[in-house]
Amino acid sequence: MNYRNRSIFYGLLCLAITARFRDTGASATLWVLMGLQFLVYPHLAYLFARHAADQRRAEMRNQLADGLLAGAWAAALGLPLWIVFTMFAGTCLHMVTFYGYAGLPRVFAAMGTGAALVWASGRAAPMQLQTDLATTLLSMLALTLFFVAFAHDGYRRAMRQHRAEQTLRAQVSEISALQAQLQDQAVRDPLTGLHNRRHLAEVLPAALARCRADGTSLAVVLIDLDHFKQINDRHGHAAGDAVLQVLARLMQARIRPQDMACRYGGEEFLLVMGGATLEVAQQRADALRRSFQQGGIRVGDLHLVATLSCGVAAFPGHGHDADTLLRAADSALYRAKAAGRNQVASAFGEAASGPGEPPAARAV
Repeated sequence: MNYRNRSIFYGLLCLAITARFRDTGASATLWVLMGLQFLVYPHLAYLFARHAADQRRAEMRNQLADGLLAGAWAAALGLPLWIVFTMFAGTCLHMVTFYGYAGLPRVFAAMGTGAALVWASGRAAPMQLQTDLATTLLSMLALTLFFVAFAHDGYRRAMRQHRAEQTLRAQVSEISALQAQLQDQAVRDPLTGLHNRRHLAEVLPAALARCRADGTSLAVVLIDLDHFKQINDRHGHAAGDAVLQVLARLMQARIRPQDMACRYGGEEFLLVMGGATLEVAQQRADALRRSFQQGGIRVGDLHLVATLSCGVAAFPGHGHDADTLLRAADSALYRAKAAGRNQVASAFGEAASGPGEPPAARAV
């Protein structure tokens, strides 16, 4: 960047000084020195910095040399104010870019040192405040084009940084989405899409703690597919998977926002019903059981009819912690299956509902 800017700036500055030399009738020696300073020096400075071990430090030394030489030229030739100001502005812009505000005093120090060396040698010329029109216009042009080139470099760097930040934000967003997806996959059953037992172990204790704090109820329904092994044996595991998926979709369609449906393991599922009493949980479990039996399951050309057995337990009546509550629901499920399957049983009671049972046998 500095190589391009220095070459452009010095080339334009050379035009302004050329106009000044033509106006004052400079000697051949000055013309040669000007060519070396403004046309050759930028390339030598670049090569010096390009091959240095520390390129930034080398370029900072180049900028000090720029200021030193600018001061020497101004003092030796008594350059007019417009040209001196143009040299100062260009050197200042480079130094502040590299040093920050600390670059400003360095500009004064470097140019002042260059001028002082010339004055000490007795070769200084008085500064000319007036310039001809051509020199003034070329100085303005040099300064303007240099600022434009420098600003354009800043614009390009800002746009590159903006695109890099956008890319980084997109990557961070993609990583966050992937992490969320992986986290969700870690707590969901891949076949049914329901939460898994690991998620249940994290969520149920916290839900029970909230119920204890709020004085609210919570019910769990442990669900088992009746004779599921026979479905797999007779129709294959694909049919068995289809039965599990149909039940999962039915559970998802019937849960409320405060409920949670899990695949507990194998052909067992669990419903956690926030704020539900035992009676409400029994009614909803029986509605699920009837809907599943009546809906049937189509697998290819097969039309299967499967049934559910459900065990219901409620907090706080059947347990104050997750393990006790789940054991109570499991015990109720065992009794529902022992009583003939395809029915709902509550903890510490007889079968709550089921086909063909007399009303007196149903616990409410």
